[in-house]
Amino acid sequence: MVSKKAVATGGAVTVVVVVVVLSVLLTPRTAKFKATFMKRCEAYGETSHICEQTLATFEQAYVGKDHSDFSEGNYDQLFAETNLKHPCGKTMFWSKREDLIHKFTGKGDCFIALKDTFLGHVLDGLKWCGKEGNKALSSLSASGKKKKSQYEELHVKPKINPVTSFWNKASAKFAQHACGHVTAMLDGERKEPYDPKSFFGGVEVPNLQPSKVTHLTVVLVGKESGCTCESLGSLRKDLHQSIGCTCKAVARSHVEQCIEENTPCGACW
Repeated sequence: MVSKKAVATGGAVTVVVVVVVLSVLLTPRTAKFKATFMKRCEAYGETSHICEQTLATFEQAYVGKDHSDFSEGNYDQLFAETNLKHPCGKTMFWSKREDLIHKFTGKGDCFIALKDTFLGHVLDGLKWCGKEGNKALSSLSASGKKKKSQYEELHVKPKINPVTSFWNKASAKFAQHACGHVTAMLDGERKEPYDPKSFFGGVEVPNLQPSKVTHLTVVLVGKESGCTCESLGSLRKDLHQSIGCTCKAVARSHVEQCIEENTPCGACW
């Protein structure tokens, strides 16, 4: 937007042309989103240069693209530049237990959940979208009050938006990175703890690499009696036959006690 204003200077009239960048005026949410992205990135331990570069690559994935039918491949470059670096033997999957999982993994370095990774930490709870053909303007938002993460709320869908697409891609990469003995925390208070349409069942289980992963331990929180992988719906069928599977029932109060006492790895179940 361009505006003109006449300014009197010593009898002469000078025309001052003020150029206002329209996208800056119209997208305060974009500025808030970028500030949140940078703050979380730097808090994770990355330099401002790396954070700016990652943000630029992230924006290239969706700005100017149709948000209603969005390809996961748009994030290929982002994930190529931000490879997972955590020990793959500490991988912790989960479904419907966000109230416990991040308190549990956040107490030490025993387990790593997707949210504990670089991109998971930076983008958890945020929403973003682009507009087809519009390279200069993007609509982004960072909710003031944190709700459940998109990783927990969203399910696999035939048509996916930029947010769902990102978590599908991140979940697949997270599972492909896993190796050795991996763990999954599920909600034993649900009638069907294993949901084949969740991110864990629909994305992560199919992407576990049988050449790398030897065993999966399912921790069923809130169930008092024993359990087996065969009792968890289609889990044993969905899991590659060469990957061993064990199910352990653990009371919620016991997990909470482990969090409070910072129980060493493996001792909680």
